[in-house]
Amino acid sequence: MNAARLTSDPIWRGVELVPVIGQNLTAFRQAAAMIEQVATDALPPLVSITETVQVANFAPVDGRIELQPLIDAQPKLREAHLALQAAQGQADAINTSGSINQIGTAVGQLKQLVEQASGVVESLDTAATVLPPMLGAEGPRTYLLLSLNNSELRATGGIPAAVAVIHADQGQLSLGETTTANDLGKFDAPVLDLTEPETTLYQDVMGMYLQDVNSTPDFSRSGELAQAMWLEDTGVAVDGVIALDPVALGYIIAATGPVAVNDSITLTTDNAASTLLSGVYSMFPNTNDQDNFFAVVTGQVFTAVSTGKADPKALFSALSQSASEDRLHVWSANSDEQKALGSTGLTGTVPLSADGKTGYGVYFNDSTGAKMDYYLNASIGIASAVCRQDERPNFEVQVKLKSTAPADAATSLPAYVTGSGFRDISPGNISTNVYVYAPEGSVPYSVTVDGQEYVFVASTHDSHSVAGITVELTPGQSSTVSMKFVGLAGASDAVVLQHTPMANNVETSIDNFLDCGEVAVSSEDGASGA
Repeated sequence: MNAARLTSDPIWRGVELVPVIGQNLTAFRQAAAMIEQVATDALPPLVSITETVQVANFAPVDGRIELQPLIDAQPKLREAHLALQAAQGQADAINTSGSINQIGTAVGQLKQLVEQASGVVESLDTAATVLPPMLGAEGPRTYLLLSLNNSELRATGGIPAAVAVIHADQGQLSLGETTTANDLGKFDAPVLDLTEPETTLYQDVMGMYLQDVNSTPDFSRSGELAQAMWLEDTGVAVDGVIALDPVALGYIIAATGPVAVNDSITLTTDNAASTLLSGVYSMFPNTNDQDNFFAVVTGQVFTAVSTGKADPKALFSALSQSASEDRLHVWSANSDEQKALGSTGLTGTVPLSADGKTGYGVYFNDSTGAKMDYYLNASIGIASAVCRQDERPNFEVQVKLKSTAPADAATSLPAYVTGSGFRDISPGNISTNVYVYAPEGSVPYSVTVDGQEYVFVASTHDSHSVAGITVELTPGQSSTVSMKFVGLAGASDAVVLQHTPMANNVETSIDNFLDCGEVAVSSEDGASGA
């Protein structure tokens, strides 16, 4: 605060007009003013609630989350959030381009600290705003919990397998009916009207099977479809839909400690994903037994979390990691809550191009009709350059896929895993639909697989330009898919990438030095295939 006072007098401001040295003084003064604003407007409300709002407040005890501390803290969190937002705006306005290294480095560190603090407080503000009503502070709520299976990929993770109903009333959580997506069966027609892009890209089955509702990367749409299916099947309108995959489950088990599913199987953070994505099919050849196993796992893990077995900090870390890896999604039927959740990364929306960043999404849907994606590895690279006279940039998205299935997969793996030739896919092969979502106004003009040009599906979905193609791999085979786009003039080469979370880690790389000599420059409108 003294620094802000000392740097705001007329003499200091006058010296700022001196060439070279003035730029350093201006940056220093602006940084001091920013620090003063944080100290004056953001810290006091945060300090006043530190005793009542801690990570432990977000963890259930005996099946109940205490909501009143969150409700009481909300005004102070909002005050601190707005103050940090204003400080972040001040920080972004500081120009250090002509400053000495010491000033530039210090201001850069300050900007990073304010940005991080703003993000944390924003998350707490959102939690304190939406958690109480979502957990029944204003009346009972009912949610569907979808356990996803990454061994059969869908855009937001894997095919919905086990399904559970969760009730929330005044913070009290209880587990209701457990079933499977398969038990809902097939609906005679889409439960909601599908758009033309949805049927072009994902066909009518997206609205007819619960297993296909998350073929789209937009989880809010998946939630709407799941809600409509549950309503038509049971007559109950749920208030929201939650989805998580076995990898996220492993993170949560790290917080709860091992979960005994039965006398012979105990899930740990190390074996949860492999057991649920692969081992279960060897242990239980009968599909009904598999479904029952998934349902029991869901119930056991829910009980462990809701009864307070999880360490609060470890649970918060597990949920945060799951959300950051797009392994945990939440949709609320309440539009205000859904809008608030949009800042958390839980809503599963395709990244938009804004704030000097260009958003791309790469998504996978299984087309084998089996559980072979446990053996699928992927890496994604995006490169860009301005190669055209009209200054519209070229983007190339490369997706490398590799099957790690054993050479004798057709006979060594269970028939339920290989699909036994379902959809005319040879047993042991992996067939994958690859979709790339590009920014609005982009035009896909070339799709190759291992260097060979292919006709591809193209559409515009929720303002995004989409290109898609199907790739089939034999055991041990690798293939590289290359999709080329022409973007809008002025599009940033700072790319934000989202992708389907898989059983295995997906390596990503962003490169803004695409070799124009290797770019097949498109026609004037950017299109050469459809």
